[in-house]
Amino acid sequence: MDGPGFHVDVEKMEGAASGIHRSVSDQANFALRGLCGDTQLYGHGGIHDALMNFSVRWSDGLDTLTEDAGAIGDVLGRAAQAYRAADAAAAGSLKVDPGEQAVNDG
Repeated sequence: MDGPGFHVDVEKMEGAASGIHRSVSDQANFALRGLCGDTQLYGHGGIHDALMNFSVRWSDGLDTLTEDAGAIGDVLGRAAQAYRAADAAAAGSLKVDPGEQAVNDG
């Protein structure tokens, strides 16, 4: 879609929104909290606790990022729908191809 001074590739915008939503979904299905396993695997409670603390904090950070990413994906999807609706409305107002005469005479 083109306008005065801009061009929007709506398919790319929809693809970006879809990719973001897939990433958010993938992260929602993977929590680092369960990654550590039992204390006995490490031979030392302090090492296990440090790794658990790191994993919980990292997972919390990823949750925040994916919430923000989900909002961005939603906005991209709504913007793409708005561009498609505007393009459809504009196409519906054309009764003839405005470039046809230029091509036929050219």
